[in-house]
Amino acid sequence: MHRSLLIDTDILIDHLRKKRDALKFLSKEIEEGSLLFVSVISRVEIFAGMRRGEEDVVKSLFDLITPIEVDVTIADKAGEYLKKFSKSHALNIGDAIIAATTSEMALKLITKNVKHYPMKDIEVVRPY
Repeated sequence: MHRSLLIDTDILIDHLRKKRDALKFLSKEIEEGSLLFVSVISRVEIFAGMRRGEEDVVKSLFDLITPIEVDVTIADKAGEYLKKFSKSHALNIGDAIIAATTSEMALKLITKNVKHYPMKDIEVVRPY
């Protein structure tokens, strides 16, 4: 089943920590030909939390996933999300950008942090 997915930071961290569910999920999506994307925000978060000795593993993981940069359209949409959800849902700028990327690129957001994404115009999937 071919799908276009934006992989959130928490799933990438699980993969790097060799959590079975994450390894199985990403392997299955790659085998099935899904297109995997990552926001540059998640790249920042992964590099900021990278442990010593993980550089090669992180690079290999990011070689498999297409990065999406923040452009003006994504930035504007993220601003709309922040205005609407920052107080009611404690939405932070990183999650707003990830949600806006999902929306503007017409992707499905893959995350365990479903509560971080209250937007009704994006599809949020908890993979495990």
